[in-house]
Amino acid sequence: MKRSSKVVVCVLQVAALVHFCATSALAQLHQIDSSKLPQDSSIQHVYTDLLPIEQYARTFQATWRASVPKSDVRARLLLALNTLRVAQPKDPSNKELALFTALVAHLAYNLGIDDANDDALRLLKPLADDDIRASWFLGIHQCQSLYPVTGMKRLLSVEAASATLPSAFWIDYINCAGEADMPIHSVRAYDYIKVANDGTVVDTQQEQVIRERLKPSTDTFHYTSRETWHTEPTGTTMRSTSSVCGLSFAIPPSFRLKVGDVVNGLCVATVDTDAYPSRYGPSSASILVMTQAAKPGQTLEDFVKLVMKDPRYDAKTKIFGDEIACPVARCIGFEVTTNKIYKEEGGAHLVAVFFQSEQPAYPGLRFETPQPVPNITNASGDPAFFRSEEVHQRLNGTLYTFVSLDANHDIYPRSRTDLDNLLKSLIIDTK
Repeated sequence: MKRSSKVVVCVLQVAALVHFCATSALAQLHQIDSSKLPQDSSIQHVYTDLLPIEQYARTFQATWRASVPKSDVRARLLLALNTLRVAQPKDPSNKELALFTALVAHLAYNLGIDDANDDALRLLKPLADDDIRASWFLGIHQCQSLYPVTGMKRLLSVEAASATLPSAFWIDYINCAGEADMPIHSVRAYDYIKVANDGTVVDTQQEQVIRERLKPSTDTFHYTSRETWHTEPTGTTMRSTSSVCGLSFAIPPSFRLKVGDVVNGLCVATVDTDAYPSRYGPSSASILVMTQAAKPGQTLEDFVKLVMKDPRYDAKTKIFGDEIACPVARCIGFEVTTNKIYKEEGGAHLVAVFFQSEQPAYPGLRFETPQPVPNITNASGDPAFFRSEEVHQRLNGTLYTFVSLDANHDIYPRSRTDLDNLLKSLIIDTK
């Protein structure tokens, strides 16, 4: 596996160049228990010899900035790796030795010793399922080579499987999240390090650049739909997400979606379903997804009464419990059948669902997924700089969401399934 130029792509912001691949004085080698390694003097020497120089090989550096010559660090890592390569087959059951060898191979790879990649992958993959350290090292190795998406997914699984993790992990996590364009995950990791208060030193310039990407949203501003909505394919569906509106939903690609600008804290998306047979020809249902920032003193019940003033909802019947595919803990739902509209199709069959969401600690976190780093090069073929986009955060405070189905009687069974599927797909940015 050859090193991708993508791993040295950096962020250009406010005329400052900041590497996501900043080094750290924290040692991954401290995760290795030297007492479990062979007590052979050559192995123990490798461990102690690499401790002071590991920080220079934590990541690949396009421009060497350390005071120690790169050639010296590279030579010591290569000597260490060769020593461990010889020791490995002599003690194949020693998992600590295998992990140590793999970590040294990872560090050597970061300094351009490309054949070390095979050692790192060969030794880490069998250990990753049973040793959280191996999964961590494999994740950061993948992130720093050709696979930042794969690597970040592995680090996310390490996070999910562990109640406590050392600050050294969060430093790697931040670097990988930077490569995978997940700034909110980076910010949360910085906060974890601060809470730990264990003396860990972070790159404050890098941290500032990442935090400044997150832009608070306000319900007094006008945001265009291009600023606030993002739609991408996810297998058999298309998922539309608005970090400002605090929600994400999926629909079949054949449905017709229209999203509007966000004005005065109001978000509106409409979905036209496929056309289904009715007694007078094909007919489509309409699904509305509307989110509104709560007014001062307004309750969910107040919001419901405001919306339900529409005369179409006069003949409403309340829907209870498991009749609604509610995306949060509590929904208020109504069903309406009326002959006042859509008479030729047997009358109207409407559904209205309401719920609220509260400001989470890290707005937008659940919407972030690892992204590949753009492979941007200049005219000479060298890695180029790119400007990371700003991230508009969720509207502050309580949000009320109204999801409705507008269908005629003939197509109601099919379109109700469409509504339920949309409700099941909803991801809500809430506590």
